[in-house]
Amino acid sequence: MAHFRKYYSNSTALSYCIPPRTTVTGIIAGLLGYERDTYYQDFSLDKCDIAIAICSPLKKVMQKLNYLMIKGKNDFNGSQENHSQTNLEFIVPQNIRDNCLCYQIWVHHKDDFIMKKIVDICRCNEPIYLSKGISLGLGTAFNLGWIEPCDIFEGEQHGEGIKMMNSIIPMNRKLELIIDDEIDEPLQLIKEKIPAEFDNNREITQNGLNDVLVNLNGTAVKVKINQSIELNNGTSIVWIN
Repeated sequence: MAHFRKYYSNSTALSYCIPPRTTVTGIIAGLLGYERDTYYQDFSLDKCDIAIAICSPLKKVMQKLNYLMIKGKNDFNGSQENHSQTNLEFIVPQNIRDNCLCYQIWVHHKDDFIMKKIVDICRCNEPIYLSKGISLGLGTAFNLGWIEPCDIFEGEQHGEGIKMMNSIIPMNRKLELIIDDEIDEPLQLIKEKIPAEFDNNREITQNGLNDVLVNLNGTAVKVKINQSIELNNGTSIVWIN
């Protein structure tokens, strides 16, 4: 499961369908051992490129949770008053019995030293749960995640053209959706406004709130777009910026 709380939700904890860019930078900073709230400048939009994709169909479910007011050790058994019941929105696989929730993330950092540390941590031969600081979780503490073996790809920037886009697509691009009847895979498209960058006060920067196009079915979307990155494995992505 995952829960990426929307920045404007209060009593009902709504969730984004994807980890926002700010969540991804927090995960990376945790893997590298950064202290909380000390990494925003190192992973700003002008220093770090990030793209995100959904790898398998997902959906949202709403659950009620009991929150307890904890003032001492004896409050954990739930016997005290002041219980607070709230709705919490979870992201789960469409087929929750057989599938896992899975995202693919591409990262490029302009600082070669930071990039090398990321590669050294993430290039492994088996799935790992690893953190030097902030835990690797899909949003909240009880939504744990792990890293699958990853790789390094060469990429080339392309200008305007028609692409089968694998990553989510920022709406600030010059964008035209193409419906192709020859493509059998269905689309389930939504638009979400996600935070992309914080300043040192943990406030969203002037350019740090982006609308993105997301396909909940996790399949590629055919679009005409003014700029994209073509990787050497044939994947097309767009950086969130």
